[in-house]
Amino acid sequence: MRIDRWDLRHDGPVTEAALRQKVAGHGYEVSTFAWPAGTVVPAQRQDQDRVDAVVSGIVKITLDGETAIMTAGEMVYVPRGSMRRIEVIGPNTAHCIDAVRKA
Repeated sequence: MRIDRWDLRHDGPVTEAALRQKVAGHGYEVSTFAWPAGTVVPAQRQDQDRVDAVVSGIVKITLDGETAIMTAGEMVYVPRGSMRRIEVIGPNTAHCIDAVRKA
C-alpha cells in the first residue's frame, strides 16, 4: 500500500485547498465529501485508479487485505482492480478527498 504523508515543512499547513491542489497535481479529478463517525464503506473492487485523502478525522482503509490508519494530510493510492474498504474511526466526521485518474 502506497501512502504519502503530509510534510508540514514542505507542504505548509494541512488545508482542504492545499490537499486538493496536491492530489490534482498528480493528475486526478478531485471531489470532496464528509463521512460521519462510524461510517463503513463495504469492500468494493475499484474500476479506476484513484486517490483517497484525509482532510480531517481518522479513516481506516483496507486495500486487498492490508490495513492502514490515515489522518489529516495523508493520501493513499488505490490501484484499479483492488478491493477497497473504508471505515471512519473515532468520534468525529471524516472530511475526505476522493479522486480518480483523469482519462
